[in-house]
Amino acid sequence: MRMNTWRGRRTIAADMLRLVIAILLLGASTAGGVGSAVASGLPAAIGVVIAGDDAQTRIVLDFDRKPQFRTHLLSAPSRLVIDLEQIAFGFGEGAKALNGMVADFRYGNMGAGQSRIIVTTKGPFEVQRAELRDNELAQGVKLIIDLGAADPKDFAAAVAGQDKPGAMSGPAVDAAVAPKADPSRFLVVIDPGHGGIDTGASGRHGTLEKDVTLAFASEFRRQLDARAGVTTLMTREADNFVSLDDRMRFAREHAADLFISIHADSIKLPGIRGATFYTVSEEASDDMAQQVAAQENHADAIAGVTIDAASEPVADILIDLARRETLGFSVRFTRMAIDELKGMARLINNPHRHAGFRVLRAHDVPSVLVELGYLSNVEDEKLLQQPKWRAQIAARLADAVARFAAIRGAGGQ
Repeated sequence: MRMNTWRGRRTIAADMLRLVIAILLLGASTAGGVGSAVASGLPAAIGVVIAGDDAQTRIVLDFDRKPQFRTHLLSAPSRLVIDLEQIAFGFGEGAKALNGMVADFRYGNMGAGQSRIIVTTKGPFEVQRAELRDNELAQGVKLIIDLGAADPKDFAAAVAGQDKPGAMSGPAVDAAVAPKADPSRFLVVIDPGHGGIDTGASGRHGTLEKDVTLAFASEFRRQLDARAGVTTLMTREADNFVSLDDRMRFAREHAADLFISIHADSIKLPGIRGATFYTVSEEASDDMAQQVAAQENHADAIAGVTIDAASEPVADILIDLARRETLGFSVRFTRMAIDELKGMARLINNPHRHAGFRVLRAHDVPSVLVELGYLSNVEDEKLLQQPKWRAQIAARLADAVARFAAIRGAGGQ
């Protein structure tokens, strides 16, 4: 027994030594992002250290001042969610040093003045401690979280027994928003995919989908706003998370004439590249469309948002008729956009595909999801980062929108 106790103490001592070393190295790994995070004026998370093994893990989060926080658990997979007031993140590469029970570590803004950290674990766990302490070595405070391995039944009971967290994604617009102010102008809602804690796909050289989509959407908006008779709104204008339902709701509540969701996914076939246009359908046109739709529909779950299966309107006969007419317009715009890009941009084989994209399900707003390219392909990744290329593609898509707006304005079918 004495030998086992000594071995246990030695293991704890080794873990603590690794934690101390990690903390000492933390400054070098996060220095690049700390200054900008603190300069933002928001409370800042400036460091993270994760140490331990598959039975016991400690997470230490450094803040420049005391934050408001709360935690809750999610299952499938096992996750610890840390909800915070809106903060700035200065973790740098240090946040990617996963250890112990931690399989994944995500963080970002959720909109509505809130931020979130999601710790995905390798299996069921219990939170043994989650408390703030003054930082004895510098200014600020530390949030110390101790996780211990747990029995699956105990973890399931803890998930079921906790108070449900409040909605962290708030509606993209106020429910009282009136229809568009000027009915004579053709309103396009541009939807930069992903954002905040939901980074989307990653390229082979580290390009994040959420950054690519926002950069392109901003350029696309600039070009559309210069077109006579066209006006635009965006579902997000910064690095914030917006749920799939809120994106769709935003378009409907503003009485959009066209909804365009911008993406740049990764797929399992790195040789495939080029632009692809997707419209909604209950059945996918092919395996690739099914794969892309499954990835996009999983975005809310990645951000720790529970999908409300009852959020879609009841499909009565009037809604079904409206959906069919709307789909017809979606398809017509898609064909115009493909025509505009032919000969100028690379298109995938069979560039118009369809699948059950949740974000395209508004029954009364023509909706299209545009894959600008695929970050899983190195050539596409290079192009997606080039402002000149983005401007050229945006100009052609703006031409397609102008043609479509003229047809809709003339009452064309």
